[in-house]
Amino acid sequence: MKIIYYVFALAGGFALSMEGAIASELGKTIGELESSYFIFLTGTVLLTLITLFFGKGDLSYIFKVPRWNLAGGSLGIIYLTMLVISVPFIGVGLSMVSVIIGQMVASIVIEGFGWLGSARNPVDRDRILSIICMAAALILIF
Repeated sequence: MKIIYYVFALAGGFALSMEGAIASELGKTIGELESSYFIFLTGTVLLTLITLFFGKGDLSYIFKVPRWNLAGGSLGIIYLTMLVISVPFIGVGLSMVSVIIGQMVASIVIEGFGWLGSARNPVDRDRILSIICMAAALILIF
């Protein structure tokens, strides 16, 4: 049953690559920041409707959580805007591999120190080797 979560993660990665390519093309026409704005606006409207009809949580708790828990939206804007800027110059493939390497390094550091509420998972040889392999993939794709 756990395989379904891997499939979801793969689908998410596929969607992120498509989003980067689409946002980049849109950015060439309407502007880089405007492209990010439009994509987030569209996502906000769609997610608002989905939340209204299918949401099961309680948004009032947003005022009770630590402020750092609310940083995700800002980080998403940084992510998408950097893709809009980088994809036209280095392509979707290099941009995505670079994103994945950044995610791997950040996740290893976050888990290594147990930051942001994550369970502590020490840095080991296999994690370092995985980053080296991804860096090799980046060089080979380049």
